[in-house]
Amino acid sequence: MLLRKPRTYAEVYNDLDRGVVNLFQCLRDKEKSEQLKNEIILTPFAREEFLHAYEESTDPVEMARRLIIRSFMGFGSNAHNPASRSGFRANSNRSGTTPAHDWMNWPGQIDAFVERLRGVCIENRKACEVIAAHDSTETLIYADPPYPISTRVGMKSSGSKGYLHEMTDDDHRELAKSLRDAVGMVVISGYACDLYDKELYPDWRRIEKKAFADGARARVEIVWMNDAAANALSWANPAMLFSNEPHHPKCENISLPALSHQNGPLMPLQ
Repeated sequence: MLLRKPRTYAEVYNDLDRGVVNLFQCLRDKEKSEQLKNEIILTPFAREEFLHAYEESTDPVEMARRLIIRSFMGFGSNAHNPASRSGFRANSNRSGTTPAHDWMNWPGQIDAFVERLRGVCIENRKACEVIAAHDSTETLIYADPPYPISTRVGMKSSGSKGYLHEMTDDDHRELAKSLRDAVGMVVISGYACDLYDKELYPDWRRIEKKAFADGARARVEIVWMNDAAANALSWANPAMLFSNEPHHPKCENISLPALSHQNGPLMPLQ
């Protein structure tokens, strides 16, 4: 979402996943981003590259390259997670372009990523700490935590680790306390569930949007907004919430994807 939205007055991105933070840091560094771009150009769309990408590396650029490979060559929105391996996207029978053709075009986007991340503050802290540090009446907080376990198809009793840094229901409750105590505009996204609808955000404004989950499964995504965010939104055109147009000329956009008591903030991009 950060990469797709227009730049605003001040922007803070917080992620518990050190690998994602490292990728963004490489993209912000002129020398490292150019090296990453060249190495991606030289990386074939190959099963061996995909499998090798799950091995650990201590080199920042190589770490970033392997994360991109896992994300792009694997199946599912969480393929980047080294703790949850996916299959290799070798399919060549879909309409339009093939994954290999899309991979060929990917390096051309890196310059745009580099430009967009200029001026963005990248954090790697506990979500509640970042909220407290940046909260104000002029702040827009967008929280994108791991989906509650109850909303995940096929994972409710499987024990599968869908995210590198998971959140229990109690973790969601702690995050909700920080979000509800915030004086700024707050938006949180997820899927409908009793935890959010009946316990944590029953009095918040709720908007539904049809979307496609992994495997092209039709699902309905939800955003919940506190009164400050709902009042700032132009209800004459609620679709603005899903557009690229800024709703407030001086908002800080804080992405707070995860919360963990033991490990401190970690991430997950959906």
